[in-house]
Order: sequence, then structure tokens, then C-alpha cells
Amino acid sequence: MVFWRVVNPITRPVAGFAPWWVQVLVETQGRRSGKLRRTPLAAGPRDEDSMVVIAVHGRWSSWVLNAEANPEIRIRHNGRWRRARAEIMPWDADTVRRFNVYARTGPLITAKDPVLVRFKYTAITRSRLESARPGP
Repeated sequence: MVFWRVVNPITRPVAGFAPWWVQVLVETQGRRSGKLRRTPLAAGPRDEDSMVVIAVHGRWSSWVLNAEANPEIRIRHNGRWRRARAEIMPWDADTVRRFNVYARTGPLITAKDPVLVRFKYTAITRSRLESARPGP
């Protein structure tokens, strides 16, 4: 856990741009504080209307708890912000096989009951998350 508290702030500025990691930056709203929280993650399988990521610490990850409290989130991938709705899914070996090697190794090293999270792209018109956001 201490490792991620050191690494995440360093990788946050390049998340969503970094081609070597194929990263995505997930922005959730704090379930208690209401503050916007950004977490870099390894991008998983995607299609035109969704993406799947691995939450290596499962439902205990702060970003997962935030997404459960308010599933309307934003993600940055390939330098572009998109609105999405988060859906927590059970672990599925067939889906995990579609992730790149980097993403698949996370659960092997640090996993605590990992889960999958699907980000379904949306066209949210108004939400608590947008009203709290200062700009693009």
C-alpha cells in the first residue's frame, strides 16, 4: 500500500498518455469528502463503448469504494477525457486473459481479492461529479 502512495502521485500526470503502460486515469468523487480523486490504472480490454480494468485490491480500493458510492466517473485514455459509469464485476479468467501482460501481473503480485470494473461510456448531462469539477 505504501508503494502505491509513492508511485501514484508520480504517474498521475502521465496517466492516460503513457504508451508503455497503456494507462488510464480514473477520476472519482470522494464518498466522504466530495473531493475529486484521480487514480492511474492499467487499461484493459476495450471497445467503442466501454473499457474494463482490474482493481487489484478488490472492493477495498478507495477508488472502487468511491465508484460504488457514485458510479458516474471520468476517465482519461489516449489523452482524451470521457464520462463513464462504473460497474463492479466479479473476477472472470476469460476477461483477464484479454489484458496485456503488465495488467495481468498486478493481481499476481499485490492482489487482495481482485475484481473487474467496467467503465461504460455515457453522455451524462448533469451530476454531482460535474458540478464539483472546475473545468475540462
